[in-house]
Amino acid sequence: MSRVIQADTRQKLKHHEAKERYFESVGYRVVHSKLLCGDYCVPSKTNIAVDTKASIQELYGNLIQDHERFRAECQLAKDCGIKLYILVENKDGITDVYGVRDWKNPRMYAYWKKRKACQHRGITPPKPPASNAQLVKIMWSMQKKYDVEFKFCSPEDAGRRVLELLGEEPCE
Repeated sequence: MSRVIQADTRQKLKHHEAKERYFESVGYRVVHSKLLCGDYCVPSKTNIAVDTKASIQELYGNLIQDHERFRAECQLAKDCGIKLYILVENKDGITDVYGVRDWKNPRMYAYWKKRKACQHRGITPPKPPASNAQLVKIMWSMQKKYDVEFKFCSPEDAGRRVLELLGEEPCE
């Protein structure tokens, strides 16, 4: 007997194929439908959702550049009684929020390179990107204010972790 996992229709095409193959390999049928929040849920437990991020870089963009939209989604989940997990896939070996402090932000490298070039030409340098400490502070604030949880895993483990966070197990 197969179970169903719902995947949001607004996800980027082909970015979640590995997770969906995993779900199907362990007995889940993937049904695409518009979800109130997050990328995945199961019909019998609509009070839990998982929003996946393909990298810490994507998370950075959501927290810094697209903060209001991301904050609104977290607020919506809280208002609707949905426990929202943000699952961040990463190849950096980061396993928790504190580990983000050690993340090598490519934006920081680009900033220092640009800053040096600007100083050499006598031009005002650009504004620096948010620091890792700022990211950690934002994540902790959002966890406290909106009851979301930030989780981390390797890309290869993402499908299993999604099921785990949803309170599901592979079918036998």
